[in-house]
Amino acid sequence: MLRHKPVSILVCRALVLMLVAILGLSSCSSVKLFVNGGEKQVKREPRPPAPGPYVLIFAFDGAGYDQLMAAIASGKAPAMAGMLGKDEGGGLYEHAYSAPNAVSILPSTTVAAWSAIFTGAPPAQNGVTGNEWFVREDMKFFAPVPVSVAEMDDNHAMITDNLVGRQLKVPTLFQQAGVRSSVSMNMVYRGADYFTIIDPTDMVSLFTEFVAGKDKHSSGKRDIYQQMDEDSVPKLLDSMKAHGVPNIQVVYFPGIDLYTHLAPDPLPMETAYLENVTDPLVGKILDAYRTYGILDQTYIVVIADHGHTPVLKDPRHALGANSSDGPEGVVEAAGFRPRKFVLNPGKDEQDYQAVFAYQGAIAYVYLADRSTCPNPGTTCDWKRPPRYKEDVLPVARAFYWANKRGRPVQLMKDTLDLVFARVPTPPGQLTNEYEIFDGHRLVPIWEYLMLHPRPDLIQLNRRMRWLSAGPYGNRAGDILLLSKSGLDKQIQERYYFSAPYHSWHGSASIQDSHIPLIVARKDYPGARLKELVDGIGGSEPSQLALVPIVRSLLVSERPAVAAAPVKPGSDQSGKPAAKSQ
Repeated sequence: MLRHKPVSILVCRALVLMLVAILGLSSCSSVKLFVNGGEKQVKREPRPPAPGPYVLIFAFDGAGYDQLMAAIASGKAPAMAGMLGKDEGGGLYEHAYSAPNAVSILPSTTVAAWSAIFTGAPPAQNGVTGNEWFVREDMKFFAPVPVSVAEMDDNHAMITDNLVGRQLKVPTLFQQAGVRSSVSMNMVYRGADYFTIIDPTDMVSLFTEFVAGKDKHSSGKRDIYQQMDEDSVPKLLDSMKAHGVPNIQVVYFPGIDLYTHLAPDPLPMETAYLENVTDPLVGKILDAYRTYGILDQTYIVVIADHGHTPVLKDPRHALGANSSDGPEGVVEAAGFRPRKFVLNPGKDEQDYQAVFAYQGAIAYVYLADRSTCPNPGTTCDWKRPPRYKEDVLPVARAFYWANKRGRPVQLMKDTLDLVFARVPTPPGQLTNEYEIFDGHRLVPIWEYLMLHPRPDLIQLNRRMRWLSAGPYGNRAGDILLLSKSGLDKQIQERYYFSAPYHSWHGSASIQDSHIPLIVARKDYPGARLKELVDGIGGSEPSQLALVPIVRSLLVSERPAVAAAPVKPGSDQSGKPAAKSQ
């Protein structure tokens, strides 16, 4: 019996709940087509408008590097192709630079990646380690994008109550840059001046279909995701009209990712979505900047959080779909009481000794010191770390052999790529790096890779260090399971931790990890943009480069005419700006 609802169902429910809370409506039935969504002023006193340069960030959720670049090169995405100019090879364009080898953090999944992107700090430093995670010292489970649980409370709070921002332990880009900033739709908006959200329009009828469990999405049923993205653009343009163009504008399109999860032919259909849906929306926003007469003063940045890997949409490959046949059965057989897969267990359900948090191709396993709670009905002291020999090793060994031999859980056989573990540290202390359990002992990742080269796991040592070593590294669990994934494997050999879908992500494979990182500017030499990106990101740039890149762009040369801040509908001279042809 399936435990988890599809992500699309949960997201659509969250959108309705979000609008209920914002508008003070008494029930979901109050949400009708006339609800407007709109703008939220985040800062009590917004920063004053300032002259350029401006930075316009297009944040494409789930857009893999190959899929986006295929769309741009296809001739079917004229707005994006036009902002880059002529392709000069090697990622260099006439007026842009597209880093050819930029990668995501781990896990390559939504909330952790956008948190890293908009803080410039990796998960073990910023405190947000996934779509869901467990804070052991508080016995608090967070699920801003639920994967293993069905409740939508945290997803609701992510949008309406700045949940992700409140959990981040470092400043965001908007706080660091100190200029007027606006964010459209993205969950990381702490420190921005304005945050804009969508109008639900025609989503109510589809919402009813989704919560009833009817999964009918196909190539002809992308309308709900398309509508989400399309409806967000008028909101941010209205905000610009009311307050002026901010120095930093984030434009987030979540529909790309949601559609690809359910698309039966995920990668070609994602490229088509980028061509047919995303590109016209990009064109509308560029037209607005052109109308305001500031497009030539605007740096355009394109970035994504992760790619997508096609998988089989069935309970056999969805390791989170069933309880006793999946990871939960392994920890139970190892002698641990697992936490229920709910956001907030009841008062009589607090005696758990193991907690799971799912990230697609990765699962975190958090363990208690069982000596503090040996008997059912007693609550563990989660402020204490687990014991390495008595708690961590038995579970690491259980998963290793379940994968090798299919015992005690037959369906776990040959599903895992690697099992990671480490010597625990108390909460509040710097955590140890994850190492690889080889069936006998923990082996440092760099040493394991020397003996067993894995070029398919991109920059594994560096990215696992970012995830596991730091003041909040214990939020990535005491054991980490990496499922078999990647385009180098047959689709029958790919597995993931969630309910069934047509595609997932989260792994260290190139398909999940290779992301676009593009900087462009009208009539500006691409070679100079390449120098800037290379100078910050080096030969192996990552998502962590976005914050320093944007901050560098903001202090680059000022526009030739540094007059009063641009007003809506005016150019820098204060006269109405004509739209260029």
